[in-house]
Amino acid sequence: MLAHCVNPDCYAPLRSFSEGRLFQFEVVSISIAANDEMAAPFDEKPDRQTAHFWLCGRCADRMTLVLEPMRGLKIVPVGASAATDMTDVALENLEFGRSNSC
Repeated sequence: MLAHCVNPDCYAPLRSFSEGRLFQFEVVSISIAANDEMAAPFDEKPDRQTAHFWLCGRCADRMTLVLEPMRGLKIVPVGASAATDMTDVALENLEFGRSNSC
């Protein structure tokens, strides 16, 4: 469950979803062998999870979240270009909820 602002410099407690901004990302994880000389067809189903993150109202006014496949979750200033310096968020400390299969 979400409990705090995902911004590591803020970490404000979540009191109400009416304040701030809630983000939802689908996280797809696959494992690929480091050395696949046989080039066998990919036979593993990717593991799909839905991850939720929250920015408090103060942070959401100035920042947004971007999930990059190779770099992970980033905090980006609103209106920033891809070349703008971004803040890494440590995903290993955050919980992922399972997505519903419909």
